[in-house]
Amino acid sequence: ELVWRGGIRQGVLRLSKRSLHFDGSAAAAAGPEQAGARDGAEGSYTKTWLCAELKHMQRRRYLLMHTAVEVFVDASAVFLNVLSKRKREALRRALRRAGVPERSWRAARAALLDAWQRRELSNFEYLMELNTLSGRTFNDLNQYPVFPWVLADYTSPSLNLADPASYRDLSKPVGALTDDRLAQVIERYEQMEAEADMPRFHYGSHYSSAGAVLFWLLRLEPYTSYSIELQSGRFDHADRLFASLEEAWHSCTTSLADVKELVPEFFYLPDFLRNDGGFELGVRQDHKRVGDVVLPMWARSADDFIAQHRRALESEHVSSHLHLWVDLIFGAKQQGQAAQEAHNVFFYLTYEGAVDLESVADPAEREALSTQIACFGQTPMQLFAAPHPP
Repeated sequence: ELVWRGGIRQGVLRLSKRSLHFDGSAAAAAGPEQAGARDGAEGSYTKTWLCAELKHMQRRRYLLMHTAVEVFVDASAVFLNVLSKRKREALRRALRRAGVPERSWRAARAALLDAWQRRELSNFEYLMELNTLSGRTFNDLNQYPVFPWVLADYTSPSLNLADPASYRDLSKPVGALTDDRLAQVIERYEQMEAEADMPRFHYGSHYSSAGAVLFWLLRLEPYTSYSIELQSGRFDHADRLFASLEEAWHSCTTSLADVKELVPEFFYLPDFLRNDGGFELGVRQDHKRVGDVVLPMWARSADDFIAQHRRALESEHVSSHLHLWVDLIFGAKQQGQAAQEAHNVFFYLTYEGAVDLESVADPAEREALSTQIACFGQTPMQLFAAPHPP
């Protein structure tokens, strides 16, 4: 299977000493959340890459199974799911024989951490590296790169990046940022009965999922088309669309059902904040028409918002606290007792090892579990077992 952000193409993969060739059919495409949607292409799909173009490969999970490889070609990447771990290992060996090196977290870790601590890597670059090495990819909406909310001020007429109060507390997950909601989260968690097949959790939704990515990138093609596809040919109700930064922050810090983090585009791409395509996004119950995203008062334009938001990400305050957020998403507080104490436990099907799809013999049960995994979001691979150094 060739996995990309528009769905899946099933086909045949052939590797020779000179090239990697995929021969697939658009008729086998499945939608972004494995719900049977097609990618809209017509006819067969074939693609050939010269082995000389393949820069390196990395092991990948698909639906939390170790069955995939992502091959990097210049500025793009090819995500290949070969359906079993045994076949994945065979593909890795064949790619190595063809001269494609493999990049691993174990080999890259020390150099990356050192470069970030020396400020040779920006915070944005470091987070992108952590995302990539933990299996996050632009090719799979269910494993899209995840970035933090870094600001807490979306109401002031001007943004003061020297004031610590302007920033989000990076030591806490989104769901624990306000005392009132945290109290509700703890109460619900304590009332749950732990079961062998259903462990207790703080949050039933996830900070990163296909639905969350499409929520943020609604105005940007091809995500616009994917959003329409997901909603059976129409946009979601206007009151549920991403309309305002202030409203989105309020929802993510007050609603028990909303704990979304951000996507990388918040720090480099103003286009997703503008409705340049003129899409008819509807009228809300307050009679306001949804168009461009309503920006904070301190942002003069979408470009200005991105510039100030990027400065916030690279600020001294965020640089000195970013390791705490890394602990929550990629590190020591991602799972186990530390995650429980940090109020950072998500629905069990978001974690690797919760279920082994390869061992599920019943096709109907396997399909149901696959759909649940796709819909609930997927927690990244854990990169750090000990607390991340500042």
